Amino acid sequence: METALAVLIILTVVLYGAVTIVHDYLSAQDAIMESWREMEERLGERARTRISVDEPGTVDLLGYTVEVTLANEGSTKLADFDRWDVIAQYDINNDGDHDIVEWLSYSEGGCYWSKDIGGNFEPDILNPGEVMTITIHVSSPVSTTGQAIIGTPNGVTTSKDFAR
Repeated sequence: METALAVLIILTVVLYGAVTIVHDYLSAQDAIMESWREMEERLGERARTRISVDEPGTVDLLGYTVEVTLANEGSTKLADFDRWDVIAQYDINNDGDHDIVEWLSYSEGGCYWSKDIGGNFEPDILNPGEVMTITIHVSSPVSTTGQAIIGTPNGVTTSKDFAR
């Protein structure tokens, strides 16, 4: 009788342990599958995103403002402009070297970089087929040339030269 009770207790502990291990394994598999789905969704969105700058950017007379026209040639709507990366690399002393590299934060008021979306289908969203003018306000005047690098939140980037 005593051995039967001991066997029953041991069997209960083993079964509880096996059920716990199987439950944890299945939970881990669910978490892996969910992260896999999210990764596929991000990769699909990135594959459907295409931005381009066809014409060189322009610099104003004082050299503090650069304008670049960006086209959404993909099939993904682009927004969340505060999460975009805009980098300006430019020459300040006319020697042909890019002396300054600045990451510029987004500001609706145009403090660092601002936007003007052509098209009124959806305000504050760059829809497929629309163009957007990005106005970059740099800290030092551009003397001759530079490059604007623009990146979306999903990792798609483009770059274009500009000249004064």
